Amino acid sequence: MSGNSPGAPGTGVVLGLVGNDIHVVANRVLEIGMAEHGFRPYNLGTNNTVDDFADAVLETGARAVLVASVNGEGQKSCAGFGARFAAAGLADVLRYVGGNLALGDRPAAEVTRLYTGFGFHRVFHRPASLHPVFEALRADLARSALEGIGPALVGRGGGGGAR
Repeated sequence: MSGNSPGAPGTGVVLGLVGNDIHVVANRVLEIGMAEHGFRPYNLGTNNTVDDFADAVLETGARAVLVASVNGEGQKSCAGFGARFAAAGLADVLRYVGGNLALGDRPAAEVTRLYTGFGFHRVFHRPASLHPVFEALRADLARSALEGIGPALVGRGGGGGAR
């Protein structure tokens, strides 16, 4: 797992591509953007399972995960994501998912409902840029530090028309 040193500034966030997705360039761009926006990324790279993300959070103490799927096939790999995190004692970890999350031209609202049903707090289906992801993550992390993560946060949409 690549990442900045444990003493690096910023909140730790685990990121990576889920399932059989090998879009390493997109993953690296996300990692660079996170570091530039003050986060401490722990990059798992490509071809990850839900357990890989949970294990990385346990290892690093990260407060959030950013799961990406660029090939449109993340649905199969992300089912049960929130339940797995809860079973591992990680229910309070913010869970974001983004990228090209579904094959074909499914409505963004449908994709958002699907992934929030899997236990993600925010869904960024085909975002136009990464800035809304970073802004939402910063705000949600600040809010969760004060209030804890609760049902009010789950189900909120994200960028790219997924509100």
